[in-house]
Amino acid sequence: MEGVTKEKCLAEQQQQPQPQSKLLKTWNRPDIRREPRRILGWTLARWLLLVSNIVLFLYGMFFLLASVVTYSKGYEHAVVIVVANEDILAVTFVAALLAVITSIVGLVGIRWKDRRILGIYVLLLWPCFALLSAVGYLSYKGDVWNLRAKLGMQWRYDFSPEDQVLLQDNLHCCGFDNPHDHATYYDRCWPESLLPGCDYKFYLFEHEFLTKTYTVTFCLVPVHILIIIISLLCSNHVDHLFGSRSRPYIAYLGRFNDWRDWEQYQLRQKQLQENKIPGSSSSSSSSTLPPSQPEPILTRARTTCTNHDQYITPRHSHEKN
Repeated sequence: MEGVTKEKCLAEQQQQPQPQSKLLKTWNRPDIRREPRRILGWTLARWLLLVSNIVLFLYGMFFLLASVVTYSKGYEHAVVIVVANEDILAVTFVAALLAVITSIVGLVGIRWKDRRILGIYVLLLWPCFALLSAVGYLSYKGDVWNLRAKLGMQWRYDFSPEDQVLLQDNLHCCGFDNPHDHATYYDRCWPESLLPGCDYKFYLFEHEFLTKTYTVTFCLVPVHILIIIISLLCSNHVDHLFGSRSRPYIAYLGRFNDWRDWEQYQLRQKQLQENKIPGSSSSSSSSTLPPSQPEPILTRARTTCTNHDQYITPRHSHEKN
């Protein structure tokens, strides 16, 4: 086989006719083979990423604002949540803040079609999922594992006198079971007070709060899993370039597309020499094998360089017995 230079191989590839189709657009880019259909100028994967990112931003921002309002005691019973559910409130705040940051990173990656930023966005979705699950687990465990007894232990051994005053003032009660049971006295609570104990009101509020918390959280878990799946499947397809570039030039293959083309070319040349067919051209790229001939298997190719030009000198192939 005669040596084939790289420039000659590239020239032959450019001279080959390209199929013309309305669905195959190059946009004056020789390295792009096809252009997928778009919706309002964006690919379908990009739209899915945008919608899922907006959903993540919405519920992340909702819980972030709710946590800030609770910390600032912006509604009636916010004091009870801050005092009695400090761990759940802290995890919720961190999860919501991380979800907002993750959604902003995702929006930047979608806007600039940057796969590296979208890769960071996909990674950040997993800590968000872990924190979201932690909120649901903490609230569910607190509600179903003997809530009334745990509230009594908290009141008697965990809450400070200042915390007890805040809870008694907000729930309009005095002491836990009665005004003589671990009560912190102030101007509205004293031993002869007619206010009831905080046990019943405290239990009802905590049960309702924890039930709503884990119900909403566990409803958001499949939504977040869907967002992760969409980000994994669509982040590489944010534009039309992924998987659409033509095969790069391979020096040891020359003008052939793959090894099978080279083997078929060698077999055809051998048959032409044996049959001595007149007028045959040795520059034909490939030909079909006769059904009676087995397909040869290529062992390897040897490449040598001479006079700054790269020549291809494949070794002889052998047929599989």
